[in-house]
Amino acid sequence: MPYVPNTERDREEMLAAIGASSIDELFADVPADLRADERIDIPGPLAELELVRHMRKLAAMNRTGEGVVSFLGGGVYDCVTPAAVGHVTGMPQFFTAYTPYQAEASQGTLQSIYEFQSLVARLTGLPAANASMYDGASAAAEACLMAAGIKRKKKILVSATTNPALRAVTKTYLGSSEIEIVELPTDGGATDLEALREGLPGAAAVVVQHPNFFGLLEPVDEIGRLVGESEALLIASVDPVSLAVLKSPAEYGAEIAVGEGQCLGSPVAFGGPLLGFMATTERHLRRLPGRIIGGADDCDGRRGYVMTLQTREQHIRREKATSNICTNEGLVALGATVYLSLLGKDGLRELAMQLGSKARYAADALAGVPGVSLRFARPFFREFVVELPADASWVKCELSKIGIWPGLKCSCYYDGMDNCLLVTVSERHTRDDIDSLASGLEAILSTGGQS
Repeated sequence: MPYVPNTERDREEMLAAIGASSIDELFADVPADLRADERIDIPGPLAELELVRHMRKLAAMNRTGEGVVSFLGGGVYDCVTPAAVGHVTGMPQFFTAYTPYQAEASQGTLQSIYEFQSLVARLTGLPAANASMYDGASAAAEACLMAAGIKRKKKILVSATTNPALRAVTKTYLGSSEIEIVELPTDGGATDLEALREGLPGAAAVVVQHPNFFGLLEPVDEIGRLVGESEALLIASVDPVSLAVLKSPAEYGAEIAVGEGQCLGSPVAFGGPLLGFMATTERHLRRLPGRIIGGADDCDGRRGYVMTLQTREQHIRREKATSNICTNEGLVALGATVYLSLLGKDGLRELAMQLGSKARYAADALAGVPGVSLRFARPFFREFVVELPADASWVKCELSKIGIWPGLKCSCYYDGMDNCLLVTVSERHTRDDIDSLASGLEAILSTGGQS
């Protein structure tokens, strides 16, 4: 690490302080095949013009979604971003602002976060929401830590139908703790209720995604009833757009709701920027990680905003902190706030209805292709799984040649699904786009073989 200004003696003292004998021991958890055995060969310095040309050459190797009809999804969606979102988030007052430590100089930022919290609370039906999280996966992981602290138990049940990224991040988050993560199996594409019933004794929380990773609606009423009869908390990971037409987490007994807010007006740019949200009941308010912005009127009736609760270790004694999350996705949360304000209640419902009807049309169109069928016989929202008469990797490769990305390969995340694709629709898709996917799929399958 030649560019870290530490002497050899500095490094030895730091290693001794943490009980490691060497740098290699410090990074022992990093797989050996990912560690460089020798010095990385980086080319020498370049002139500015040469460097710009080199970077443009590298950038040109990236394949963008321009000119391609994409049905990719699985948690990050190619949504429409209204021009007003970029206009507001690009204002210098917001774009260059940092953490609002001084309330008297940060009223605009604090108000925007307060409005975001209010919108999340309305969507989830839960009264308290924090000032956003890094992403939906880390929000779920923080919710598990929060539940374990509330219940003082060391077992978390996580449905296998939740997003694989959510499960992976949660396992990483809790990897150094004594908390045990028990994965609940699937039953017809949804959470196995019998396995849930058997796993509840001794559990601090149950994590369920609704709609789940396959786009299917979970039996949340029954799940809420089972969890409610136990001592565990129900943590619901939700699609915020779906809440315009589906029950809110509060209505089926969830005490903590989390989710990914990227679909609220953020672009798809190498998988982000992402935005996690979290809400809970009033009795768990002080357990929320991060910060909560509050509003009040002064003696002259003027509205003011302040950071009301801050559970991060930077602001209170470390042993009293409930989380070490140290910031919030303020600018992305502002974009989501502008997006939701533009759509309003009726607009968001119209969007959700469009996604539902387009997904149904796409599912029917693909199921009409000879040899293709829906993998699961459950209601779905936004996305669904199709089973093909050929390997999904080959199908994706062939369709990409005609400018169509048909979906995500389920075999990347689940065993026994080599012929399955997770197909996602968005408000961008037209009837012609969906018909092109169906006709393109039928054409390549009619060739009768894989090349």
